Amino acid sequence: MKKLFFLFFICSLASITQAQHPSLQTLINQKRYQDIIKYAANLNKSDSSDIQNIYIIGQAYEGMLKYKEAYQCYLHCLSSDTTRIDLLNTIARTAAYIGKARESELYFHKVLEQDSTDFYANYQLARLYMQASRYTDAMDRFFYLLEQDPDNPVILRNIGDCYNRTDQLMNASTYYTKAFQNNKENASAASTLVNTLLLIQEPEAALTICDTALSYSPANRLLLQSKAIVLFTLKDYTQADEIYTKLVAEGDSTYKTLKYGAISRYYAGKYLDSIEPLEYAFRKDTTATEVCMLLGSALGRTYDRKRAFELFDYAEQLLQPAPLFVNMLKQFRAETFARDGQLNNASVLYYELWNSSKKTNHLEQIWQLNMISDLSKVTDEVKRQRCLFINVLLANEYIRENKGKAIQYFARKQLEQFHEDMFFRGVREHILLAPDNKKTTITLEKLNELIQQLPDKMPEEKENISSSYIKTKNPNSYAYFT
Repeated sequence: MKKLFFLFFICSLASITQAQHPSLQTLINQKRYQDIIKYAANLNKSDSSDIQNIYIIGQAYEGMLKYKEAYQCYLHCLSSDTTRIDLLNTIARTAAYIGKARESELYFHKVLEQDSTDFYANYQLARLYMQASRYTDAMDRFFYLLEQDPDNPVILRNIGDCYNRTDQLMNASTYYTKAFQNNKENASAASTLVNTLLLIQEPEAALTICDTALSYSPANRLLLQSKAIVLFTLKDYTQADEIYTKLVAEGDSTYKTLKYGAISRYYAGKYLDSIEPLEYAFRKDTTATEVCMLLGSALGRTYDRKRAFELFDYAEQLLQPAPLFVNMLKQFRAETFARDGQLNNASVLYYELWNSSKKTNHLEQIWQLNMISDLSKVTDEVKRQRCLFINVLLANEYIRENKGKAIQYFARKQLEQFHEDMFFRGVREHILLAPDNKKTTITLEKLNELIQQLPDKMPEEKENISSSYIKTKNPNSYAYFT
């Protein structure tokens, strides 16, 4: 229903007599799109058969960036001639503007079915593929066009872009260079080439490109910014400072210019003169550690050592890693140690995590790494001491927090083994060895008191316990899987 209504709307817009065609064409040539749309408002349904009028109205809508309306006009025109190449190209282009990528590709292919060499359709189809990240398909089209026109700088640059977006920077630089050699006046192409050369660590070549491009456009800001960063990379801080100073004087207030201009001035040995730009850059971004340190150094070298020390203290804070990432790194290291069989190293890190967070899940991880299924078979006294320590600590923490009844039950079974072993060996006291190698002791009586506080039966509703453990037929035996 909506489509019929829109077609009726087009029809109602669409008629100026055949004699008026030249007038409309003149308006299109003069880009007076609004005048054409005003004329269209007075048209009637019978004029929908005048395809030339509808096409001109579509052009007017497209000129006013009303691509949906233009697309519908062009579709109406296509209904009378499905083989018209210029119309197919126009519809394909307009479809791409309104996000109809599939339709756009379809219409471009219809053009190529009639003429596989059509430059416009091949180029636009390649651009469409690039937008869809189909870089292999895009390059196939671009290379086909390059065979017809080997020195075309636009095609060469597009091929470079495809290589760039697939992280093939050496290939990208090759085609960017060819594009630049065929159009040295293009500042944007030169800047893209310079940035790519810096990424592949060829700053000297980048400087040559900058100088060549600047000979055509000596005042181009983009090229001056590129040359300044190249000089900075080459540690030619004096010349870099001169260019950054010029850029700022000409109104370039971008943070990158302010920051590297200030740093260049400092490294050029102009400490006093660098303070003001460093201050300004630091106010723009108070998290910039290098700027903070250099500002402190410049002040310390000149007239304000008190503030210099304050800035050094602040820079030291900035250099401290975020606790979240520090703990995440420890967690990942510990997990990897455990999987590598380095259980003691893993336990040390988990213990550090527990000491900083007091989260019992870290104790569980240590507990998992130090379980002993049958104490009578373990002769390694250090292993015994580590196992007893974590079971005592884990039991006390879970009793205090009144949680983890199932884990408390498993801990009791471990502790009962130690109690029985100590009793029959006539040992009244046992060493506990923490992951950080600190030693404490527990008496037989204290161990028994702790055991009595733990459940002697598995809770009916078991809590979620790590799948690393399975209970065997022997209630004192548990298997650990890493």
